[in-house]
Amino acid sequence: MSTNTKKLLIVAAMVLGAMAGCGHLGDKSSDDDNFQKALAYAKCMRANGAPDYPDPQRKDGGVEVSTPKDVDQRALTACRDKNPQNDIGAGGGTVDSAKLADWTKCMRGKLPDLPDPEVTGNTITLQLTGTGINGGSADFRNAQKACESHFPGGNLRSVNNP
Repeated sequence: MSTNTKKLLIVAAMVLGAMAGCGHLGDKSSDDDNFQKALAYAKCMRANGAPDYPDPQRKDGGVEVSTPKDVDQRALTACRDKNPQNDIGAGGGTVDSAKLADWTKCMRGKLPDLPDPEVTGNTITLQLTGTGINGGSADFRNAQKACESHFPGGNLRSVNNP
């Protein structure tokens, strides 16, 4: 299995990425909450231009999310506040490296333990495991909102492992 495939599986396993994968997310109540969030996101996506967006599935005590690669950008934008996976389509395109440094600095002003972002193509990945930061938390979303003007483009994916 390639490194990129493993990353995709981890992201979706944690319900914090939006490409594809499966896995386990902690205790039962947490799994139920994650499933409900993923279900609400799927419904939003269908209502906003992605009529074939699939419902999440329970798998191996976790939540599996499979997202088509050609999802309508309007749906991603309309549903970004409901995205439990925190994979935010920000208009696609390439990642501006100068803006990435500014965005990272801004985010670290709100979340001091934010790791260095990894950029692959048009996707910025934050490996949050062991940082104490949850990519689906209100604190993370508030930091994103505060730093939105610095966002370097592309897509943002955060990965949390238990």
